[in-house]
Amino acid sequence: MAPTPPHHSDSPIEVPPAIIAQAAAAAAAASSEDESRNLSNSTPPPPPRSPNRPPHGQKHVYSAHEHTHRPSDNRSGGNNSLQVPQPQETPIESAPPPAYGESYSQIEVSQNGFDTQASIANDGRVDININQKNRRLSNLLVPALRSQLNLQSEEPINLPPPYIPPSLGGRSGQTPPPPLNVVVQVVGSRGDVQPFVALGQVLKKTYGHRVRLATHPTFRDFVEENGLEFFSIGGDPSELMAFMVKNPGLMPGIESLKSGDVGQRRKGMYEIVKGCWRSCYEAGDGMGMAATDDHVHGRASFDSGISIGDDEKPFVADAIIANPPSFAHIHCAEKLGIPLHMMFT
Repeated sequence: MAPTPPHHSDSPIEVPPAIIAQAAAAAAAASSEDESRNLSNSTPPPPPRSPNRPPHGQKHVYSAHEHTHRPSDNRSGGNNSLQVPQPQETPIESAPPPAYGESYSQIEVSQNGFDTQASIANDGRVDININQKNRRLSNLLVPALRSQLNLQSEEPINLPPPYIPPSLGGRSGQTPPPPLNVVVQVVGSRGDVQPFVALGQVLKKTYGHRVRLATHPTFRDFVEENGLEFFSIGGDPSELMAFMVKNPGLMPGIESLKSGDVGQRRKGMYEIVKGCWRSCYEAGDGMGMAATDDHVHGRASFDSGISIGDDEKPFVADAIIANPPSFAHIHCAEKLGIPLHMMFT
């Protein structure tokens, strides 16, 4: 029997999508090979048509992953390289002028009889200078300053006696605890030291403890004029504050690493940590050379390297009170086996 001829109809023949995708990929590969052969020509060929490119008359929406590079025209015979456009920086001549003054880091304002100037220093602090042309500012500030002076000159108010818990000797007939050697370690500015001075006065006058305030040598007069013992742990609070202003985050900036501020700060913190440890056992005010087993100046005890002068009493801490930035508190307390109380103001 003869085979039946195929049936022809007027309807279009449906081509499977897989065959269409293979044909488009083959066309793209052939176009890519033609482009690689023509790279040496002076005029580069147009980019190959993408198999996903829409027909003529329709808009194509590019995604973030689609990007077409045209080979550069290299007439020197070298390898062709992709040319990446570089962002153009706005020249300083066309930048808008600063709102105040002649520089972006300076402000100059003149009004109402005042000449005000402010500039930003390299360490981040702001330097403000006010030049008064009339007495208007003085008329505003002098009465307020005088009122403050009058309040300080008035007689102090008689406050009630401080409360003493019964277990600490507040009850009649109750034996108070023995006096202790308390060292207070503080790192920071005057605002950080002042509350601990008040605390030390209460511990000394009310409970009879011997209180030593270990802090920066800048505050020596302030501590001693309030009746407390002073011990220097070294360090300069102004440099510490400047470093914190310049590096407000957890990690220092690149400029601080390049300029050597980090290394300098490490040396300063080493001095502070060592000074806090010395304040726990060394006699004196800490301003001289550290007492060690190899070097002991003045008179020395027989069982340690503590230096004792003519007017210096031995000191070994029985308790430590410290603010967190002093860092050495927990290690000193653990080494000596004494209690530690940390507080922040």
